[in-house]
Amino acid sequence: MSLAGVEGLADDPGAQPQRTMLAWNRTILATVLGALLVALTAERQQLPGVAAAAGLAAAGLLLMVLRDLRHWHHTDVSPWTPILHVGLAVVGLAALGVTVAVTGILMEAR
Repeated sequence: MSLAGVEGLADDPGAQPQRTMLAWNRTILATVLGALLVALTAERQQLPGVAAAAGLAAAGLLLMVLRDLRHWHHTDVSPWTPILHVGLAVVGLAALGVTVAVTGILMEAR
């Protein structure tokens, strides 16, 4: 099966793994934006520690994506590596978001 303008993918065994890797990295980049949003929200709620943690998490995630993109090769990558990275990014973002939400609720109750 061939699509108009898309020739040669059947002969490229790295095309599908590369697209999958790029999709996982786009997901991590979305969590970078989420971490930056959490940092902004924490700063507005006057929570400098949480804002700093979220900013550092965003920077770390961005560096991880850049490292993964630079060193990727479809023959020597484990399929669990990108899934682990995405899972850690999402869980970390959720933890930061819960911290901001709970702290905001507790500060309102005072």
